[in-house]
Amino acid sequence: MAALAVTDRLGSPFSVALMVVASVITVSDNGLAFTAIAEIAGPFWSGRALGTQNTSQLLTAGIVPPLFGGLIAVAGYPAVFALCAIFPLVALPLVPSDTDTDAETVFHAEKSE
Repeated sequence: MAALAVTDRLGSPFSVALMVVASVITVSDNGLAFTAIAEIAGPFWSGRALGTQNTSQLLTAGIVPPLFGGLIAVAGYPAVFALCAIFPLVALPLVPSDTDTDAETVFHAEKSE
């Protein structure tokens, strides 16, 4: 998204190709998120975890387009692409670093209860 912000700001025709690549990358791992949520949550919490994830995703999908549409009208596409590039960096600390150990710990803790 940062590269898209720069190429769009410069008026480069490469921004179209970058938009296609960004679109493919954005949706290519979507199914993996559902699998990871269920594995990390364990068998007793997977339904709740998936419901929370789906609700959060739905709310975000409903709220973000009008907000970003307004931001595009005020600041333009390059600024919004640059803002979108920041969100993955902010989310990095929230990503589990050792999911196998976490999922196994949760599963054994729930099983012993």
